Amino acid sequence: MIRPVYLYDTLTRSKQVFQPLNAPRVTIYSCGPTVYKDIHIGNLRTFAMTDWLRRVLEYNGYTVYLVRNITDVGHLQNDTEESGEDKLEYEARVTGHSAYEIAERYTRQYEQDSTAINILPPHLAPKATEHIPEMIDMTSHLLERGLAYEANGNVYYAVRNFPAYGQLSGNTLASLQAGAGGRVQLEIAEDKRAAEDFALWKRGEANRQMNWASPWGTGFPGWHIECSAMATKYLGEQFDIHTGGVDLVFPHHEDEIAQSQGVSAKKPVQYWVHGEFINISSRLFHQNTEGEGDDEMKMSRSKGNVILLSHLQEWGFEPLAFRYSLLTAHYRSKMNFTRESLSAAQNALNNLRADLAELPVMLYDTDDPWSDESLRQRDAFHVAINDDMDLPVALSIAREVPRDQKITTGERRRLLLDFDRVLGLRLDTVEPRATRKFSDEVLALVKQRDQARAAKNWRESDSLRSQLQAMGLEVRDTPQGTELA
Repeated sequence: MIRPVYLYDTLTRSKQVFQPLNAPRVTIYSCGPTVYKDIHIGNLRTFAMTDWLRRVLEYNGYTVYLVRNITDVGHLQNDTEESGEDKLEYEARVTGHSAYEIAERYTRQYEQDSTAINILPPHLAPKATEHIPEMIDMTSHLLERGLAYEANGNVYYAVRNFPAYGQLSGNTLASLQAGAGGRVQLEIAEDKRAAEDFALWKRGEANRQMNWASPWGTGFPGWHIECSAMATKYLGEQFDIHTGGVDLVFPHHEDEIAQSQGVSAKKPVQYWVHGEFINISSRLFHQNTEGEGDDEMKMSRSKGNVILLSHLQEWGFEPLAFRYSLLTAHYRSKMNFTRESLSAAQNALNNLRADLAELPVMLYDTDDPWSDESLRQRDAFHVAINDDMDLPVALSIAREVPRDQKITTGERRRLLLDFDRVLGLRLDTVEPRATRKFSDEVLALVKQRDQARAAKNWRESDSLRSQLQAMGLEVRDTPQGTELA
């Protein structure tokens, strides 16, 4: 049965029926890491959200093509105000390593952490530094269309020339001029016409490691133009879904729309999907949270409260326990992270594995029809994941399966493994606690009995049952065939 998939679209601020541009193919662009430091568990939550979106769509029969970039240049220390040093250049300066060495090191660590929590690798992971020509070309087109201007080797986007600016975040030109978004709190750069304008290309100082030649002189790209250029190159002027954390809605994704739509005059992204933050207990860092609520604060490097996946492992928790914990909160809800919540997730994962280990491996083909009760459970699971990825409900359904006496033990295992195509907890690695090895003679008798039952030869079927029972085996009849225990 084909079921509609519902997604909350940030642009329309409503839950929408998902309709891809070229079904069954679905194209997704996901904003990837800035590889100047280890990514923290808040970043991983965003990447896991995209992973679950991909798995949900594939469960529904779509063919997904996912692009997640690597930002290895151009991301400044203060995104909103476009101030401070390039994050890669700063790290290079204070560590004595080259910016390229730093990018390579943290790219490898990001990939290892993603694998550890079973995030499927993207189909393509383009690096910003390898797409400078595309960024220069897009910037040139914006200049030609009167949406940008050059000044002293810098190129800025002229926000007031794009009337639709602010459609995603609500930070319209009028609201920016009134003080929203942060940009107008800047002292306007001497070569910048308006505070709300943002950089497409920055003049590079001679001491920078990452500089490139351009029509406007030596320099480097602005952070926002990078994603527009790479998304357009690999997914076209229009694609289905763009994902990221809520912190990217403004200015990054708002600026992406202005750039991409400014060049093509087309709506670049059909659905914008954003994940919420992780809040953590200040007690983990012995910090004062006065004015921020009860013992909770947003995780960020500026607050000095970043938790890495390696920290969780040092505390004795598995990476997959963290993935399990993420399943317990809806992706659009803030998630409160504590040692206690992670411990509960580890225990729940251990219990799920133990329950699965008690279930035997089936002897029938996995393409066989499901029983009525399994179909009911699958339907409930399917409804949950298709309802804007309601994974907490989907997880609760999966947790009930091992004890559902209306389903045969073998089919319970099959059902859990089917659900894990979405959940991604690597349940297929859980071995039955007491795996029974059946001889070729026993397997041959089972096959003969199934054939007899299919032919409604009940006398032969009963005779074969008696032979199997005489061997000390318990014989169960299931809709999928003979099951032994």
